[in-house]
Amino acid sequence: MAYSKEEVLRSSEGFSLGTLIVRYDLPMTLVNDINKAYDDNREKLTPWNDHLAGKIVEEKLVDNLLTNDMKDVFVGCFEQYLKSIQKPFWNVNLNTAWINEMKAGEYNPIHHHDSPMTDMGLSSVVMLKRPSTYGKEASHETDSCNGRLEFAGGDQNPLSTSTVRIDIEVGHFYVFPYSLLHSVYPFNGTDEVRRTMSINCDLFKPSQQESFQQYSRKD
Repeated sequence: MAYSKEEVLRSSEGFSLGTLIVRYDLPMTLVNDINKAYDDNREKLTPWNDHLAGKIVEEKLVDNLLTNDMKDVFVGCFEQYLKSIQKPFWNVNLNTAWINEMKAGEYNPIHHHDSPMTDMGLSSVVMLKRPSTYGKEASHETDSCNGRLEFAGGDQNPLSTSTVRIDIEVGHFYVFPYSLLHSVYPFNGTDEVRRTMSINCDLFKPSQQESFQQYSRKD
């Protein structure tokens, strides 16, 4: 009896237990509109450094820069993420959006996100601008770290993936839970900036949503 190894391999279907990271590709018109709004208003924006872990000089709150059309796109991504993990019952509420204007030598240490309203939520990062080079690696040039976004999981099993390092491209939008540890490595050799925007999204169960709305109306 003949067996086809190729047919067996084509039939494979894998799945992962644990934390899911999802990437969406945003249209460049959206990326360009966010960049323009930021460049036109950056001097008037509120510094957000005291609320963030980054070792970055320019970190600005940009909630008011996002139009309703922009927010609809991001809400749609968060809702699709919840469907991907088979938990569509969570209600999403955009919390805070900010832009990191990272320059050579700056970095984001390993950290996670949180909210004063709930322990449950999704965060995100979208690349808006990136340098043409991240400079020279100090060593191990084939295993690049400069300017990379890295996620760190909790499972150190030899057959598990405990860290993922990503060379994020302009327009790539990554969604992940608040609790997932992540960091960005510094870069060098350029005066160009690495500009990213992050959005936090609080999650509430339907039974919690009315209480949240009543709390919000008191403000």
